Amino acid sequence: MHTCQMQRLLINNLVLHKMTISTAESATAGKIASMICDVPGASNVFKEGYIVYSNEAKIKILGIDKNIIDKYGVVSKETAEAMANNLHKITGADICVSVTGNLGPEVLEDKKAGLVYIGIYYNNNVNVETCEYEGMRLEIKEQVVNRAFELLYELTSKL
Repeated sequence: MHTCQMQRLLINNLVLHKMTISTAESATAGKIASMICDVPGASNVFKEGYIVYSNEAKIKILGIDKNIIDKYGVVSKETAEAMANNLHKITGADICVSVTGNLGPEVLEDKKAGLVYIGIYYNNNVNVETCEYEGMRLEIKEQVVNRAFELLYELTSKL
């Protein structure tokens, strides 16, 4: 299914179930939030979106424990999980999406380009998917955004 279709169906599912969504994006720099808000009706379900590109922003805005970043790195399952959990605490949204990773082209924290973590908070639980993509920076970003919408659509289709 094309991402545009998933965007519309995601919004429809959220409206149908009277649910809200918020985003905390690092690697995708707000693209997921922007694409959600491209859909008519998004104002009924979209609560807040944060671009927390730097480590300082993750700590200051989302309240991520600096020790998590120091121990596991910003490109980690643990950071993605903390981002999604803390986003829920801040926004109260039913579904909270977090993205952190390395789009490249350089290695970051000994982690190769294309390694990205997508966290999704729902119903007091966070699932984090580890993604590994190849390509140029913007190609990787596009793949991550597409995968995030796939995960969100799958989740909301089962409600």
